Order: sequence, then C-alpha cells, then structure tokens
Amino acid sequence: MKTGKLMASLVAGVALSGSASVALAQQGYAGISLGQAEVKDFCDGLSGLSGVDCDDTALSGRLYAGGFFDEYLAFEAGYRYIDETSVEASESGVASLGFDASYHMFDSSLLIFTPEFGPVRLFAKAGLQFWRQDMDAQLTLGSDGIKGSEHESGLAFRTGAGATIDFTESFGLRLEWDYLQNVGDDVLDNLESDIHIFSVGPEFRF
Repeated sequence: MKTGKLMASLVAGVALSGSASVALAQQGYAGISLGQAEVKDFCDGLSGLSGVDCDDTALSGRLYAGGFFDEYLAFEAGYRYIDETSVEASESGVASLGFDASYHMFDSSLLIFTPEFGPVRLFAKAGLQFWRQDMDAQLTLGSDGIKGSEHESGLAFRTGAGATIDFTESFGLRLEWDYLQNVGDDVLDNLESDIHIFSVGPEFRF
C-alpha cells in the first residue's frame, strides 16, 4: 500500500512538473522602453572645434515581444528608434552647416536568464539587427540654402545585459544596456559607430 501511494505521488509530481514547464514554455511577454543612446564615434575630431557644436546622444525608444522556451532561455524581437544626433557648424554668421542622423532598427535576440533572486532576474542577450540610418544635411550661404538627404541600411551584431523586477506575476520593470556594433554608413568613419543604450520600461507577461 505504501509503495502504491509513493508511486502515485511520484507520478503526480512529474505531471505537475511537466505542466509547469509547458506553461512556462508558452509564457509570452511584451514591453516598451525609453532611454538614452550614445553614438560613440559621431563627434570624433569635432568636439572642441571653434564654431562647431556636436551632440552624439539622443533619445531612444523600443517596442518588443518574446516568449520563453524554458525557465532560462527566451527569444524576442523588437523595433527601436533613435532620435537625431546632430552637428552644427557656422562661420562668422555668413555660412552654416547642419547635419542630423537618426536610426530605425528591427532586431531579434536570444536571452539567457539567471535563477530568481527574490523578484529580480538577471539576463544576457545576443542577436542581430537590421538598421536604417537617415541622414539630413543643410548648407546655408547668406540667404541661400541647400538641403539633401540620404539613407543607408545594413545588418549588425547586438548584445547586452539587464534585469527584470517583478511586481506581480503579469507586470514588472525591465532595466537594460544594449550594445549595437558597427551601425551606420561605413564610407565616413564618423557615421559608422558603436551605439550604447541605457533604458528602462514596463514589461507585461501573458
């Protein structure tokens, strides 16, 4: 009798464990994040020059969604927009040059999570992204002006790390750092850059 009860308990335990694994494997999540991007090479050689104002930081936002394969491994895809980094140069009020670059990115990544530390889980990620760089320039000479625009696109490696903080089973906060490698036009050194992004935002699970 005792053996029968033990076997029944073991079978029930395995069944519950399997059900939990299936539920976790089917768990999905989605979120939105806001942060600041730094385009590392954008202002190289320009900062400090007389009459030149360069800003290599910009607001960045991302929408993403993903799902877990098991307790520690997940896959996600997202869309990111990085607002304008800019250079402005002027000479004695006669001539001025303005240049802006912004970015659209579609990415996919694998995420590896640690076990839970209370409500906190840490993760690392790596993947690829398709990027598009939009560039606009304006040259002003006295009362005359010339405008131009150009677009570049490509595929780049991405990685990063972060943490999730659970407030409930279906809602949490995500903090992360993203490293985007070799993004931008490779003809001009300043326009092919590594980008660092620190961001935070809510995450929803379903």
